[in-house]
Amino acid sequence: MADVKAKASKVERLENEYTRRLSHQRDAAQHTQVLGRRRRRRATRIIAVFVIFAAILGIQLVRTNASLHHVNSQVATSEQHLTRTKAESRKLKLQVKQLNNDDYVGQLIRSKYYYSKSGETIYSLPGDHAGDVIAK
Repeated sequence: MADVKAKASKVERLENEYTRRLSHQRDAAQHTQVLGRRRRRRATRIIAVFVIFAAILGIQLVRTNASLHHVNSQVATSEQHLTRTKAESRKLKLQVKQLNNDDYVGQLIRSKYYYSKSGETIYSLPGDHAGDVIAK
């Protein structure tokens, strides 16, 4: 090994235009590599930040869409319930209006409970709803 060091110390570097150009080109190539690595690292960081923001916004979009779907289904259910309630309210108002009419009440009592006016005869036929009166 001592011989290798001794031979290496005998080698001198020539200082001329050619060697300076080679050295300068080598330094420029190393500098370009360093810049390329920095640029790639910077681009990777920028892309990573963009992907993170895109993921966050995408998740928010999906959650908002799911929430909108849930609210729309609740609105549809509420509208159906409102429609049924309004129909029932109309029926009940009609029934209250009819119950205020004495002729209707008399007819309802005679047909449902088989009451009769004085001098009136009630005939029960097999197709009548007599089972309704007995069941109640």
